Amino acid sequence: MLHPYQELIDLLAETPRRLTALLEQAGSDGEGQRAQLARVVAHLAAVESLMRERILRMVAQDTPYFRAVDLSALAETTTSLREALDKLGHERGDTLTTLMTLSLKDWERPAIHERLGQVTVEDLVEQLVEHDRLHLEQVERLLAGQEVSWPPEPS
Repeated sequence: MLHPYQELIDLLAETPRRLTALLEQAGSDGEGQRAQLARVVAHLAAVESLMRERILRMVAQDTPYFRAVDLSALAETTTSLREALDKLGHERGDTLTTLMTLSLKDWERPAIHERLGQVTVEDLVEQLVEHDRLHLEQVERLLAGQEVSWPPEPS
């Protein structure tokens, strides 16, 4: 039987591959652009870790409370684009493993988020998919030489 949330899981699995393909096709337009790209990818990895931690808390606890977190500073600590891509790949792999082990009831477990109110595990995964989409578009704009805004919104 196909997992009811397989489409979300597949979309999450595709992001690191799409990102790597985009970055390989682009080559290098200088250190400034590579630093911007590394910051975006590091941000994705930081959000990934936070979201997985929240999902695990939601499964283990009854309706945990989450404060909004500013992750832009965490993204500043990455030293290279390769390091950021490796970190994202590792974090995403751990998240996918976590999601594949959840029961159907786990996907509906709630939490209260400081800014969003009540959310379920499914809501967080959908937010993660949308977050990926927005940053993939941001990477495409960066590679096309367009200006992009920073920092991202708190998560």
